[in-house]
Amino acid sequence: MALPLSFLLALVVLSCKNTCSLGCDLPQIHSLDLETSEEKEGGALTLLKNMRRIPTFSCLNYRKDFSFPQEQLEGEQVQKAQAVAVLHEMTQQVFNLFSTQEAFAAWNKTLLDTFLSGLYQLLDDLKDCGSKQVGVEEAPLRAVRKYFHRITVYLKEKKYLPCAWEVVRAEIMKSFSSSANLYTRLRSME
Repeated sequence: MALPLSFLLALVVLSCKNTCSLGCDLPQIHSLDLETSEEKEGGALTLLKNMRRIPTFSCLNYRKDFSFPQEQLEGEQVQKAQAVAVLHEMTQQVFNLFSTQEAFAAWNKTLLDTFLSGLYQLLDDLKDCGSKQVGVEEAPLRAVRKYFHRITVYLKEKKYLPCAWEVVRAEIMKSFSSSANLYTRLRSME
């Protein structure tokens, strides 16, 4: 999960109730529990935490820095339209990663199904916002794709072993935190 982030399953965001100046209603993503709301059963972060099957300390030799593109997703580099596109891309990549046969072989199927259902709903909501955006710069999206490509290559190299999946699970939790930060910035751009 790599660079010190507060995130991955501070996954993609805080509750959103107002209309954003992007011209769309940002999705209600509180069900993903990307903030710190631990009371919710079934939030994305809670689900990812519950998916853990192996003590993290037993996988220390599997650790890897996937070089999350945090710098490209912070500051003024990501504008409003880009933020929606980046959130959509990150969510799509997490969905793709966890909807593979290898993922279903590695994780509790009930938790994984619930996790994927939440991501699918978020993707659908973000797609509605993203389809109204034009001229989105490709660099942040490319950085997110490369990041997830490194994760996919890592899993293949490690032959999808349980410790490799545990490292990836933790990394995704960190990326969710970054997504939550990006979403918070997006909401403040209203």
